Amino acid sequence: MANHGPCYGLSRELERKNQARFNLEEALEVLQWIEDMIGIPLNPPIEQITTSLQVSEVLKDGLILCLLMNRLVDSPGCSVIKFHKNPRMPFHKMENISNFLDACKAFGVAEISCFQTVDLYENKQCYKVIECLRSLAAVAQSKSQSGALHSLSNIQFPPWVVKMAQNQPRKFAPDVIRQSEAVIPLQYGTNKCASQKGMTPYGLTRQIK
Repeated sequence: MANHGPCYGLSRELERKNQARFNLEEALEVLQWIEDMIGIPLNPPIEQITTSLQVSEVLKDGLILCLLMNRLVDSPGCSVIKFHKNPRMPFHKMENISNFLDACKAFGVAEISCFQTVDLYENKQCYKVIECLRSLAAVAQSKSQSGALHSLSNIQFPPWVVKMAQNQPRKFAPDVIRQSEAVIPLQYGTNKCASQKGMTPYGLTRQIK
């Protein structure tokens, strides 16, 4: 981890809030899913992980994340992301994380659900890392159910993976659309007669006459 001094004042308050949003149980569920997907035991073992710092240490070199993404896109016609297989230098580790994030967005994870590289590498906001991985699992499950990726067709996803909402566009016949053009606006009602006369605004004392 980078050598940062302790935080004080507002920075310390924000750090405490971010740490409070971290859920260890959810993080362990995600790590177990990753281990099952890539088929490689994590180091340290999941049962020995008790803090957000340990979670970030498992993932901070980006190697596990890149292996996970390559497992998800291991299908004909899908590109496999490149990564440093033995990252030792900090910029190699951060490059792995950055490549994983780019692959997440290309895979279908919303940009708002992704984290920043420093959130993981410097353990700034570990909860965002877990949220991103949970979103990735949801997108993967959606692709698996739709048959978009053959590599995911036989994979059983854990029960904590949420089901993504499906786009259900409504299509109306031309005659139905023409009927809607005949609706008079006043049939919806009007607010032209609305008035606040006699009402007391919030915060004012009652006027007794």
